[in-house]
Amino acid sequence: MCCHIHSASVSRRRQIKLRKAPTMPPLAMFDLSKPGERQAHEFLLRTTNPKDQMWTILDVRRHGDVLLCIVRWVCPAKKTKPYALAEVSLTESAVRWRDYVALEAAKSEMAQRCTSDATDQ
Repeated sequence: MCCHIHSASVSRRRQIKLRKAPTMPPLAMFDLSKPGERQAHEFLLRTTNPKDQMWTILDVRRHGDVLLCIVRWVCPAKKTKPYALAEVSLTESAVRWRDYVALEAAKSEMAQRCTSDATDQ
C-alpha cells in the first residue's frame, strides 16, 4: 500500500497564477484601405522590427491626419537626447520629430499639442 505524506508547506509552483495583460482600448486606429494610413502602419512596423529596430514606441495618439508617437531611440545621435516626439503623417510619406532629454518633456509636448488643438476647434 502506498503512503502519501502531505507536505507542511505548499509548493511555490502551485501558487503562481498566470496574469493576463489588461485589455486596453486602442490608442490609434488605422484604415488600411487608405494608402497613407497603410504606409504609416508599415513604417511603424519597420521601425520597431527587432532585427533592425530604430526606436521603441512608448506612447501613441492619433491627432487628425498625423500620428503623434513618443519614442526612445535605440541608437540616438545625441546620447543626451534619447527621446523624441515623432509626427507620422497619415496622408503622405512624411515623418518629423523633435528630440528631448527627458520622457516627461516629450509627454508634456504631446499633451500640450492634443489639448491646444482641441480647444482651438
